[in-house]
Amino acid sequence: FDVRVDGVVAAERDLPGKPHPDTFLAAARDLGVEPAGAAVFEDALAGMDAGRSGNFGYVVGVDRVGQTDALYAHGADVVVKDLGDLLGQGGRA
Repeated sequence: FDVRVDGVVAAERDLPGKPHPDTFLAAARDLGVEPAGAAVFEDALAGMDAGRSGNFGYVVGVDRVGQTDALYAHGADVVVKDLGDLLGQGGRA
């Protein structure tokens, strides 16, 4: 990736953490893309909230602990167990 906005960068820029969308928005801005044209990939409910409130075009929930329904409830467009599952994935069945 050409851009990284992690906890260190967020602290340097004084960006609030999730569920605020600020870190995701900063990464989109650094990449030169509009949030509506970008995707968020997250395994945390707060990350789903951040992606949705940041108006990102697609929010992918990664269910690592059996919380598929909660990820959808927090704004996921699709939930997968593994990012490889996205190949051919069309959304919630």
